[in-house]
Amino acid sequence: MKPVGCFSVSGRLLSVACLFVVAIFMASFASASRAQTLSVLPRDRPHAHPIWVQASKILSFHGLSGSQTRFGKLDWIGGLELSSDDPLFGGFSGLAFLDAEHFIAVGDKGAALSGRLVFEQGKPVDVRETAIRYLPGLGKAQRDWQRDAEGLAVRSGEAFVSFEGIVRLTRYRLKDFGFARLEGKQRLPALIEEANQANEGLEALAIAPEGSPYNGAFILLSEKVRQGRVLGWIYEPGQVRTFDLPQSDGLSVTDAAFTQQGDLIILERKVSLLGGLEIQLRRIRRSDFRPGPIEQTDVLMRGNLAYALDNMEGLDIQGLPDGDNVVSLISDDNFSALQRTLLLQFLLSRDQ
Repeated sequence: MKPVGCFSVSGRLLSVACLFVVAIFMASFASASRAQTLSVLPRDRPHAHPIWVQASKILSFHGLSGSQTRFGKLDWIGGLELSSDDPLFGGFSGLAFLDAEHFIAVGDKGAALSGRLVFEQGKPVDVRETAIRYLPGLGKAQRDWQRDAEGLAVRSGEAFVSFEGIVRLTRYRLKDFGFARLEGKQRLPALIEEANQANEGLEALAIAPEGSPYNGAFILLSEKVRQGRVLGWIYEPGQVRTFDLPQSDGLSVTDAAFTQQGDLIILERKVSLLGGLEIQLRRIRRSDFRPGPIEQTDVLMRGNLAYALDNMEGLDIQGLPDGDNVVSLISDDNFSALQRTLLLQFLLSRDQ
């Protein structure tokens, strides 16, 4: 279905879109001045502390068509609007599920949120067991831009986080559905560091699934675009291979994850004064994903502020036993009263 333009819905929606765009631009300018080097990682901070998170059900993904459940190639499952008074809550840019219910998220202040989704009739209705902390090794001793966590991926009891302001990839041990300790910092090759600077740095991190041609490799994508091409890297210690793909209608990458079939799904976003907010999910099929130029992609879904969308930055995908995939998104509210923290879920059929 073609998205409804945010200027065609109502004057109120126009006002909201303009305020939303201003909030996004203010957050971007605030983080534009960033240093390039972090010489020593600080000691671990205290353990996570429980917080209360209010979860409000999102009854309809499209505000003007409450009965619609199919959007592009995705089926709407449900979603929640989350809020909390804790000063660390918000700004979430990376999302990962540890099982069908437990999730972790990382964000702009270097904080890590953990929680458990509660379901009724297959739809998320609440979030419980919520706790938050600084990522191990980070805390108030660093400025916000020094702990700007963007990408998140998990594997075998460990979590990997990519950072934007000071480009690095960090490994953590997980325990009891949360971050336990810092395991180490992976220095990235110079060609990746040089291509990702300040506020236009690494945005997406995924791990190639077992059985794929790049089994266990880190897949990194940049927000920066060069000559109309999105930049990406297939990285393993001791080896790095580059790939690129056409930028889609001016949208920028915010996250990526693999389906159980081995397709790479990319979450993209565009914010402009004229067009408002646009969010897109785009797919590179397993057969088309390789080093070098990638030309073949397809759009799974696209929407704007006429939908239950905000500044969606985090993406994770869970495989179901029947081969279908649950696609989960989380938004970065930039700690702005004009924006929201949304957690959304869709179903991507194995046949799509």
